[in-house]
Amino acid sequence: MGVLKHMKAHLTCRVIVIAALLAGSPLQAMETDQYYAWGKPIADSADYLNAWVKLTIQTALDESSENATGDCEAMADVVQHRMQQSIYHAIEMWVITSPLVDRIPLGLEEDRDYRKHYLLAKTIPVDTARWLNPSPTVQVDGIRLGTDKLAHFISEGWWYYRWWKKREDKYPPDELQRKMIQFSVKLESGGQGYWVTGVFSPSDLEANYQGFLFYQQLCHGEKPLLYQQDGRWRFSDAFDFRTYVTPDRDESWLPNIFKERRWKRIQKTVATYCPMLHTPWVEQQRTMHKERDTQSPAEKVVAELVAKGKLPDPATFGIMSVCGEN
Repeated sequence: MGVLKHMKAHLTCRVIVIAALLAGSPLQAMETDQYYAWGKPIADSADYLNAWVKLTIQTALDESSENATGDCEAMADVVQHRMQQSIYHAIEMWVITSPLVDRIPLGLEEDRDYRKHYLLAKTIPVDTARWLNPSPTVQVDGIRLGTDKLAHFISEGWWYYRWWKKREDKYPPDELQRKMIQFSVKLESGGQGYWVTGVFSPSDLEANYQGFLFYQQLCHGEKPLLYQQDGRWRFSDAFDFRTYVTPDRDESWLPNIFKERRWKRIQKTVATYCPMLHTPWVEQQRTMHKERDTQSPAEKVVAELVAKGKLPDPATFGIMSVCGEN
């Protein structure tokens, strides 16, 4: 409860900051770079993220006129409307402005350095992806991820859930899951990724899928996250962001696929991190990822597309390949 009280003290000023940032930011942060954060300490933010989600959702439920009369799906809509925005999503904007959440870069000086050295910094000057704000890196349960993955979790996760709801009676569960992820691959290959920025992110697909699981668990499963108590809807204290974070959220572990014209320059930037591969910090981080990593449904679909020649192998864009250590 102490963290929640601390959070309440900052929410009002955060809203003001978010509004100001939105006025000058036409598009959400699109790309991130976990290599840049290698070896640099980041405090874990799982507890603060948990507190923000619980406070935001419970507040939305309490303020809803449907709280006493709506069914669970109606309350899931209430949650989605509070969490998802049309441009920047509230969770990402809170994370990149909150003094409670440690991140890299942090502050104007670090941000200027980040923009000079992150993966897209040395692509062509007219690269549209560079017009967008690069996402900083945060840490959850020892795993590092870009704040853009939080937006994917909230936004595309809901798209997955709506897609799933419309078709859940038409296909067996395994087939439905595969079709849903294939739908996400089309989005990532098109206007949300490869077609616009020249970047296809398997890590985005993983964030999307985990977001779907979150929305699905609001009203489904043995212990849904939304439940009724004394005639009112509540959000479960059992929610834990750690449940939805895997090593595949870290793009230095699960690399992006880049268009050739962009990769030629990005490859040179990735190569500058080769001397760090065998430093104690990097070896420990990659060992931890290897021990915790499993092939998720999203990663399995990508692997099948690679095997069929429909996608380049993400591993060829990874640091092990660039440094000749495969």
